[in-house]
Amino acid sequence: MNDSALSLRERQRLEVAAAIHDAAADLLLEHGWTATTVDMIAAQAGVSSRTFFNYFPSKEDAALGLRPLHVPAPASESFFDGDGDLFERAVRLTMAVIRTAVPDDGLGERRSELIRTLPELRARLKHFSTTAGELIEPILIEELTRRALIEESVQAQDIRDAATALRMLAATVVRFAFVKNPAAWSATTTESLASATALFREVIQSPS
Repeated sequence: MNDSALSLRERQRLEVAAAIHDAAADLLLEHGWTATTVDMIAAQAGVSSRTFFNYFPSKEDAALGLRPLHVPAPASESFFDGDGDLFERAVRLTMAVIRTAVPDDGLGERRSELIRTLPELRARLKHFSTTAGELIEPILIEELTRRALIEESVQAQDIRDAATALRMLAATVVRFAFVKNPAAWSATTTESLASATALFREVIQSPS
């Protein structure tokens, strides 16, 4: 959506969110995690602490400028219609959900620096990958149910268990990709995710 399609109120919200994010990132890089408080971030952004929490639930989210996760329709469609086996498609869908939290603001390099510098932010990404997995589980169940129609012996509980296992594994692959390369959540970066997926596949399939 371009600026002309946004209302004045929406533009103002985006500007305030960006100001809080900038303040949090700058202060955390300068002073570190413990020394940087929400009050400091709010003051530098020119807002009250109450306003801070109207935009971000935590210091971690403000530092990364994170938005609420959701399943983007194109990613869901690609999951059902795209190439690759179920495992690979589940990993890609998980990453697509996580990327909905990140504004397309050209600040990916700064976010990567923050993640490399502050372990607390890596913990936040772990939480996000878990939440993303929970969001995609109904989609996995739908796909597994469709496949199970061909195999009448498959029980509903088996499908739910398989979906849970698959979304947990996909989230683990995504977290591993972040550990290897904090810039992996960039929409322009696909190598890290592909490498992580291939490595997990190799480990799982390797003979005992």
